[in-house]
Amino acid sequence: MDIVLILLVAATIIVALSVAYNLLHYVLFLMVTHPRDASGIGQQLNPFEQRQLVEWAPRPDDFLKHDDEKRTYDDVFGTYRDEEANYSTCIFPRTAFSQAYEAEYALLKPKDGMRLLDLGCGSGAAAAYLSSRRNIDIVCVTNSSVQADICRRKFAKLGGRGQVIVTDFDSLDLPNDSFDAIYSLESIGYTKDLDTWLARCWRMLKPGGRLLVRTPGSLDHCRREEDYRSVTAFFDNWRYNFVGANLLVNKLRRLGFGPIRYRRLQFWAWGLTWNFFQHLLLWKYRLKMRTFVELERIIWRTSKVFVFGNPYNIVLAIKPKAARLSEVPPQTECTDQSAS
Repeated sequence: MDIVLILLVAATIIVALSVAYNLLHYVLFLMVTHPRDASGIGQQLNPFEQRQLVEWAPRPDDFLKHDDEKRTYDDVFGTYRDEEANYSTCIFPRTAFSQAYEAEYALLKPKDGMRLLDLGCGSGAAAAYLSSRRNIDIVCVTNSSVQADICRRKFAKLGGRGQVIVTDFDSLDLPNDSFDAIYSLESIGYTKDLDTWLARCWRMLKPGGRLLVRTPGSLDHCRREEDYRSVTAFFDNWRYNFVGANLLVNKLRRLGFGPIRYRRLQFWAWGLTWNFFQHLLLWKYRLKMRTFVELERIIWRTSKVFVFGNPYNIVLAIKPKAARLSEVPPQTECTDQSAS
C-alpha cells in the first residue's frame, strides 16, 4: 500500500510539474505575441549604450568567425545540428503539441501572396515553417554556403517558393519597397553598421510593412563599469553585439517607424525555456568550444543582478502606410543624453 501511495504521489508531482512548465511556456508565448507599446522607451541612451555604438563594432575580418579558435559557424554548429534544427536560443512556444515559430507567425501576420525577407536565416527553420503555413515567397540571406544548401533543400520540399542569397547582409542590395515583412532572429548583432542596416530595412519594406527583430541581451540596464567591461570581453570573444530594445527603438523611431512595440523577457524567464536548456547542454557538452568557458567566467565575475536581469528582446516596428515608396528618412544627429 505504501508503494502504491508513493507511486501516486510521484505521478501527481510529475504531472503537476509538467502542467506548470507548459503553463510557463504558454504565458511567455502570450507575452511575446502581445508586445507592449514602445513609446515609453528609446527616448535616450545610457552612457554604456552610447559607448557600445563606438566601441563594439564588428569588423569585416570577423566574417563567419564565431569563436576564439577562428572556426566558422558551420564548423562549430554543423557537428551537432541536423537540418531540421534551429540555431536560435529562444523559441516560443515550446509547449506540448505546438510548433516552433508560431510566435513569429502571429507577429508577422503573413498572408497568401506576401513577400518576406529573412536576414540571417541560419538553417531556414523559420522560413520553412512560415512557408508551410501560407503561400508566400521568402528570400533568405545567409553568409554560409552550407546553410544556403540546407535552406534550398527545405524550399524544394515546399514547391520552391523560396530564394536563397549567399552574402554578408551588410552588402545586401535589393530593390526598394519589395517586401511586406522583414525579420531578423538573433542575427542583427553581427551587423557592422547598425544605422545602415536599419535604413536598408526601411528602404526595402513596403509602406505598412513589418520589421521583426529578436535579439538576446542589452545594456539599457547596465549601471556598473565592471559589468560593461565583462560584457565587452564577451563581445571581443564572440563578436556579437547586444542590441537591446531601448537602443533599437531609439533608432527605429528616428527612421520614421511607427507604431513600434516591444517585449523584454528577463534571463531568468527565457533561460527556463526548453529550447534554451537544449542549447545549453549542447554548448557545454558537444561543442567543446572555449567561448562557452569564457562565457561562464564572464557570468561569475559580473553582477548577478545584471546577468539575470538581462533581457531577451523582441521588437516589432511598422513602416507607416503614408511613407513615400522609396523615401529613406535622413539620419539626424543623435542628441541622446546620459540616462539618470
